[in-house]
Amino acid sequence: MQTEDRQFAGLNAPLRVVSPEDVIALMAPVFAHWPHEPAPKAGTPFATVGPTGKAGQWRLVAPKAARPDVLHDPVNAICDLIVEMSWERLRSRPELLCLHAAAVAFGGRLIVFPNQRRAGKSLLTATLAQRGHAVFTDDFVPLAVDPRTRIISGVANGIAPRLRLPLPETLAPAHAAWIMDRITVHNRQYGYLTEVDLPLSGTEMPVGGVVLLDRDMDAATPARLAPVSADEALGAVVRQNFGRHVHAGAILAVTEAMATSVPVLRLTYHDVAEAADLLATSPLLKDAPAARITAKGAEMPTRPAPLAMRAQRSRETADPQRTFAKIPGHTQVETDNAIYLASETGLAIHRLNPVSMMIWRLLEEPLDGDTIIAVLGGVFPDVAPGQLAEDVVAALTFMVRDGLLAQR
Repeated sequence: MQTEDRQFAGLNAPLRVVSPEDVIALMAPVFAHWPHEPAPKAGTPFATVGPTGKAGQWRLVAPKAARPDVLHDPVNAICDLIVEMSWERLRSRPELLCLHAAAVAFGGRLIVFPNQRRAGKSLLTATLAQRGHAVFTDDFVPLAVDPRTRIISGVANGIAPRLRLPLPETLAPAHAAWIMDRITVHNRQYGYLTEVDLPLSGTEMPVGGVVLLDRDMDAATPARLAPVSADEALGAVVRQNFGRHVHAGAILAVTEAMATSVPVLRLTYHDVAEAADLLATSPLLKDAPAARITAKGAEMPTRPAPLAMRAQRSRETADPQRTFAKIPGHTQVETDNAIYLASETGLAIHRLNPVSMMIWRLLEEPLDGDTIIAVLGGVFPDVAPGQLAEDVVAALTFMVRDGLLAQR
């Protein structure tokens, strides 16, 4: 079959298309706002997609994907291709962070909706699009930090939002008809919503708020917005990060800024149209500031995470007779109820449990393990000494193995 390479704006490597006349016709509405053009076959493609010759069957070959060679119907092949394109964007711009989230424009600011299963994120995104809001993404949002202002902006992906089909029967007929009139690429499971306001891929806009979705299918109460705690906000944003190449300290600095410098709200709703109207009119989202890493916030390492070191994780076990000290260069974010840490190596973010949190606070100066056990014995007099010692050694071992503490 004939093949053609297509170069998408912002990606280092091209996409190889098999039977381009057929494939590009189906892809064009989905990627209408992500500029791409034919390219000479000079580089190795990040993926190859196209028909297999068997009716209704496409193959997606993406060597760096979790499943490097899969067969699909055409629409599901595009769905998987979009996932691989999100990774290729991060490989091409390794300084970007990325969240599983939708991002929609409200008055010059992006409101980010972190991914929560069955919360109605895509349908809410489509409803906001119907009301004229620009959709930067409905699934994954790259985040860029301005090195001068330290403002955090979301980056548009230029991809049509995807909806699960069939639409809910509870949707108002006029609303459902508006959506279905704009779904031009679909199968029985998914449909892509075109002819809505999609900024060009690469367009940036400052993040102005985070909204956690809580869809209550049985509720008859009106939609409501309420602030959430910094600890819950931070946890929600951290859980949706998937920028593997980014240093964990940088991820922690950005998520702290998003959790503390802009409104973080929970939207509890039953009716999606009512929820969209509330978002558009609520004073809680009016005149939102831009998310920014402040001088008081966590430091943001600029080096990438050394992914090769994951295989070299220490197997060392903590010895309570030895002395323990914090390893410099870690990133720390503290809320009223939790401490989040990223080690100097930057491979992971850890939320400390209560015992680990007490140990970490005790170690403002180096201490031996027996002293730590004795101090915590006074805090927890009802815990059997043997059990307490076991818990402390386990906590110290975890922090040693993850590069937070050194023992000597």
